[in-house]
Formats: sequence, C-alpha cells, structure tokens
Amino acid sequence: MDKFRTDRMKKFMQEAGIDVLVCRLPENVVYLSGYWPVFGSSCLIFPVDDDPVLILPYSELDYAADGWVKDQRTYQFINMAELANPPANILRLMGEIWKERSYEKSVVGFEGSFDLVGGNNVAAEARVPTFKVLNDMFAAFPNNKWVDATPQIKQSRVVKSPMEIELLKITNEIAGFGLERARGLIKPGVQEAVVAGMVEGHIYGMGIGYKNTNRARGYCFVMSGENSRNSWRPFCVSSRKPIMWGEPVLVELDAVANGYFIDITRSFFVGQPDQRSAEIMKVVQEAVNTVIDKIKPGLLAREVDRMARQVVEKYGYGEYFNHQLGHGIGLQFHEAPWLHPASDEVLEPGMAVAIEPAIYIDGWGGFRIEDNLVITEDGCEVITPLPQVFEPIL
Repeated sequence: MDKFRTDRMKKFMQEAGIDVLVCRLPENVVYLSGYWPVFGSSCLIFPVDDDPVLILPYSELDYAADGWVKDQRTYQFINMAELANPPANILRLMGEIWKERSYEKSVVGFEGSFDLVGGNNVAAEARVPTFKVLNDMFAAFPNNKWVDATPQIKQSRVVKSPMEIELLKITNEIAGFGLERARGLIKPGVQEAVVAGMVEGHIYGMGIGYKNTNRARGYCFVMSGENSRNSWRPFCVSSRKPIMWGEPVLVELDAVANGYFIDITRSFFVGQPDQRSAEIMKVVQEAVNTVIDKIKPGLLAREVDRMARQVVEKYGYGEYFNHQLGHGIGLQFHEAPWLHPASDEVLEPGMAVAIEPAIYIDGWGGFRIEDNLVITEDGCEVITPLPQVFEPIL
C-alpha cells in the first residue's frame, strides 16, 4: 500500500466533509488502489474510515493483484446470457456494499468535472461516466448527498509519493529506450511516420518486463524541417514526409508504464548545423538549464515560466516561444501544476513537471528540449536520463 497517497486523499476528503469516494476513471482507481484497469470498467469505493472495495470484471482479477485492495467484488463482463453492461453491474454491487456498510446516508464524492482524462491500457477505447451513468447512480442511492470531489482528487494527486516518483523514473527510462532508437533511425530519406512507428514498437517491446512493468506504451511523433515548426500546437502529427539534410528533427515522446505517464522531447539536427541553427539550439538548452538551476518550492508557476521566457527573449527569439513552459505529469501526461504565465499555483516538494522551452520559426522549423523534473525541498531532481542535445546526425 502507498499510505502517502491514501492518507493524503483522506485528508482532503475529511476537510470537504466527504465520507466515501466513488472512482470510475482508471487514473483515480490506480491512484488509490495500485491497480490500473485494463478496460476501464472498474470502480473503487474509497471510504475515509473503512477499507476500500474494488469492483472489477472477473477477467481482470490477475491485474488487480498489482494493487493493495483486498476486498474485491467481481462481475462477468463477457456473459452469453445478457449484453455487457458495466454500469448496471457496478450499481448492483455498490448496492450490496451500501447495505453491508450502512452508507445510505453518507456524503459521497464522485468525479464530476474531469474534462481531460488519462487513458486505460486498451488505449483505443475509453469508458468515461457520462450524464446518464451519473444520474443512474444518483437515482439508485437517493438518500446520499452527492458532491463533486474533483477538486479534492486533483489537490491530492498534484504532490507525488516516493512510490509514484519511482514509477515516473521507470517510465522515463523506458522512454529513453525509444529516444535512443529514434536517434539510430533518423537519416535522410526516412519518413517521419516510419521512425515514429518503430519507436513506439520498440518501447512496447523493451518496456514490458522492465523493472516489474507489465504494461507499457509509447506515443511518438516525429516532425522534421517545416513540419517541426508546427509542434507549437497542443498536438503533434507525424507525416509521410522524408527527413532531409540540413533539417531539425523534433521527436515528441509520451510514454506510460503501469498507469504513470511522462512527456519528453528531444530535437536532432541532420547534418552540420549552420550558425543560426546552432544558436537556436544553445538558446533552448540555456532556457532549460536556467529553470533546472532556479526552480524550487514556494515559487509561483508563472515565475518559473518567466525564467525560461526571459532567456529566449534575451537572444531575440521571444516571439517564437509561443506556448507555456510546461505542466505536471503523472496519471495523465498533462496535469497540474501548469507552468503558464497566468498560473498562480505554488510549487511544492513532490510535484512532478515537464519543462519544454522551444523556438519555432516559419521556413526553418522547431527546436524543443523537454525534461521531466521532481521538485525537491531545495530545488529539483531531473528524472529524464538522456542528453539534452545529441551530436548532429552526419
């Protein structure tokens, strides 16, 4: 059990007067149980003053062994007698638990306002409790007071436990396998999408089994030349474009292992960079290292964003760094805290963040370095085990 996580959640529940928490989103199930749902059709009942109960499909019992919840109630997802209906089965089992534990008049928290959710392991489909599912739950237990516990859940999750930090380090190491693979594949004439696909496969193959990781996946985006300039957007897309001499190649790599997500970027240059390209690379690296040297608890997130932005502006590239400095990582690869010019969030020890200063110029391309850091008592620990800048690919 990770008592840091469970005790922290209970603290925020008590402050809000919440007796029981119902978690359906896989990210919150893994946060409070250690078990990452495979198909997203599980539910965790997490009370303040009693043992938690895990509701899950019978077919996922072996995966639930990764966690620490002992009281497990199962249902048959694959059932030849009736159509699959996870919400109905979850409500049925919740009814049994409510009677056993006299929860009928409790204040119950639910995940009412998550607008961005982390994926479950079967990434092509995600089960998210919607209006009907939530209304059916409220109707099934009319004597409960139902409150949106999203603020308390997010407040709890923003500071990572030592166990979570170790999981993020492992995910970074697995992503590192992918970046090293990318470096060996990038060469003139090779298409962006081919490199991206082979990197994702390499992470899948090398990640599973690494340091007790039973589920790992990478999401790689390779963007070269003018395409790399488009990486300022909140999404990246690899294309059939062949990589060419004299181009920057930006590799955005998100990875997940056992439910914990990280977000890193490395940029390469094909051929010997000219004076302007070499300067851009140095400016971005200086911005990264300025943040690494100065970030610490107590700073406002916007102050950290400003640190990096001032470096880029000093060299005359300020207009070409047109997104926030970074964001938190963990049970999503974009979560609080937000290192943004408008953010009033205060950094605390145990927060895990991705910092990604960059320069994007029309007609040239984009160059970004993205490292993952954990805020410590007096600074930070860099948990991305890769060189910030690689030698040119010649």
